[in-house]
Amino acid sequence: MLSNCNYNKTKLLYKISKIAAFIEKNAIRDAEKDNHPLCAEEYKELKNDLERHLEKLRMAVEGLSRESKFE
Repeated sequence: MLSNCNYNKTKLLYKISKIAAFIEKNAIRDAEKDNHPLCAEEYKELKNDLERHLEKLRMAVEGLSRESKFE
């Protein structure tokens, strides 16, 4: 059974990755198609920020796993 903190990391990884994928596949393209360049730029910035946080969470989970502390 995962501790609450490790469960939260895992759940956040999943949910944030879904949001980042939605932004990549839909939001940016739709904003560009509708000629909303400021929205497209905001979505790109948001996606980049989310990916940066995803990487930090992934590294935390990976590090705990290597140390056999991901419980």
